[in-house]
Amino acid sequence: MPFFRDIIGQNRSIGILQSFLRNDAVPPSLLFSGEKGIGKRQVAEIFAEAVLCQGSKAPSQTAAKPGVLIEPCNTCLACRKLKDLNHPGLSIIEPDGKTIKIDQIRQMQSKIVIKPFDGPKTIVLIDQADRMNEAAANSLLKTLEEPPPYAILILIASRASSLPPTLLSRCQLVPFHPLSLSQVISILIEKKGWAMSEARLVAALANGNLSEAFSLEVETAREMDEARYQLISSGDLFSTAEKFSKNIEIFEAALVYLFTWFRDVLVIKSFSGTAQADPSNLVYSWRYKALKGWADSMRSDEISSFLADLQAVRRAQIRNVNRRLSLETLLLKLHTKRKASS
Repeated sequence: MPFFRDIIGQNRSIGILQSFLRNDAVPPSLLFSGEKGIGKRQVAEIFAEAVLCQGSKAPSQTAAKPGVLIEPCNTCLACRKLKDLNHPGLSIIEPDGKTIKIDQIRQMQSKIVIKPFDGPKTIVLIDQADRMNEAAANSLLKTLEEPPPYAILILIASRASSLPPTLLSRCQLVPFHPLSLSQVISILIEKKGWAMSEARLVAALANGNLSEAFSLEVETAREMDEARYQLISSGDLFSTAEKFSKNIEIFEAALVYLFTWFRDVLVIKSFSGTAQADPSNLVYSWRYKALKGWADSMRSDEISSFLADLQAVRRAQIRNVNRRLSLETLLLKLHTKRKASS
């Protein structure tokens, strides 16, 4: 299992967790919130191992050394059991199919009332907690309201806003942030040996998601770029909307692409006269000519309004909106505005 020191770009989150460990004061319920693929689950597992580790430095020994990370030893019996996911003090709940169901929460609740016999704490990781159904969330609330004194519950969510406010209010937030585009590009150049243009393409198509960037090949990224560019360039709005609304993952990727595209357009629009935007400030810099065309054909308030519409559709996904109709409406608005200005 990796260590905290191996995690890239999450110093703030790790700093919060180190403070808990250093002061021997871990809250009973934590919420690890942030986009997919930025290390929430991995950090949660390292944190659980550090709490249950029998060989790591005691908090009192490191309290005077704030720069020293408290790490699991990875060699004691507890760490070896955790490595094999065979430690009785750690339970992991994941979606059963599309959702986390009430029976999974009830099963956890029947176990968590038993005091730990192989460590100081009982830890429960609820991965993709934002996929709990309503009954499961309501059941979990009872445990969060009155947790056993030895229990730590860690909720991991990509869309924390979809969790009930009553759950959110009872969890200590640990925010995770995506790496900057330049960070991902630098890492890809170093680790993959790619040219700057290749690394930028992959980093942009992975939306700064490092794990996704590592799984993408350059040729696949080129194909993704050509496919997603149809959202901007295709005149057949209805078939394009159908293609990009087949499932929630494709739909979300389409919304992110559009949002990033028009963020670039707004950057270009902010420059007046003969001044030009620095391509390094653009995510899709290799599409500069097309971006400039959109910037010339839309007013700044229209671009900002469209970005707000995109955000509204992303938030509405929580209510299971009609994806195809939403995308058709967005694309129709977009192309109507551009035709009106041409």
